[in-house]
Amino acid sequence: VDVISQRTLKVVDQFSVGALPQHVTPSYDLRTLYVDNDLGNSLTPIDPRTGRPGKPIAVDDPYNLYFTPDGHFAIVVAERLQRLDFRNPRTMQLIHSLSIPLCRGIDHMDFSADGRYAYASCEFAGRMVEIDLRTQRVVRTLVLNHGTASPQDVKLAPDGRTVYAAD
Repeated sequence: VDVISQRTLKVVDQFSVGALPQHVTPSYDLRTLYVDNDLGNSLTPIDPRTGRPGKPIAVDDPYNLYFTPDGHFAIVVAERLQRLDFRNPRTMQLIHSLSIPLCRGIDHMDFSADGRYAYASCEFAGRMVEIDLRTQRVVRTLVLNHGTASPQDVKLAPDGRTVYAAD
């Protein structure tokens, strides 16, 4: 990880984290940054004020990490394992794993405007899934371009009426 000064825009520190870091995700309360160490099976917490790492937290296959809009869950996107792990956002203790076998390459998500649903891309399956966050279950699967699409990033439109997937 490179730590960059906001004042000078220069790298002021570097440190190692777990194997194959993929993303840096701010916690719901913005007090912690997490490095998602995909092959390292860990999250490395970073204090954003000091730029210093904390003790790694063991989690399975963290390709990506999201926090629900209400802050109730941290969701670890375990891409290789084809599942979403709902965790306590403060302790990262596992609450529930949602296996999604028809969603090869689950990797990016966004949330409905009311915070009730998550929309996730299935990059290697040509699909997207809609997850009800109250029940932590898939409620709909959308096949994109007859299954030939390769959806990756997912974003909700500012008016909350359209979900976009980068293919």
